[in-house]
Amino acid sequence: MDEDTAHALRSMIRRVNLKNIKDDGEKQTASVEVADGVWRHDVEIEQPYGFASSVPEDGAIGIAFAVGGDEGNLTVLPVGNPSKRMGGLEPNEVGVYNADGDKMVLQPGGNLDIRTGARVTIATDAGVFITAAIVSVEGDIAATGDISDKNGSMQEMRDTYNQHGHPGGAPPDPQQD
Repeated sequence: MDEDTAHALRSMIRRVNLKNIKDDGEKQTASVEVADGVWRHDVEIEQPYGFASSVPEDGAIGIAFAVGGDEGNLTVLPVGNPSKRMGGLEPNEVGVYNADGDKMVLQPGGNLDIRTGARVTIATDAGVFITAAIVSVEGDIAATGDISDKNGSMQEMRDTYNQHGHPGGAPPDPQQD
């Protein structure tokens, strides 16, 4: 391969550093350093369909392609940030993570391990249905609505308790709310 051809190929595919990542429109874009001190701005970062890729910190690394050999038409493959990478996955595990250490790991056999230092929120208008042999909870359970099982609601149990009495005695005091 002659030197001109080799140079043309090298300039088409390169490892780049990213900064100023923007995720506010149809495309995620960034400024990319294509050579020492040489920056290209508003370069599109390709996203896999159905996934909203992360917005890594400045210093993330990507692979940039000059589409059609035109360095004015750069695009970057999905980005990595080795210093923040989760790592430690076992064979056949799939993980989603952030720089703060929060993570979800889909494990072989169907287990889903979710670890976060904050709250997990599920919002739906249709309800959440869990089918399991057993649901175990470590800690308290709080509800803003009624709680029911196959035998009735907790409110029905309170009402029954509050109305019951013993021969010659009054209903219980205090009443259950």
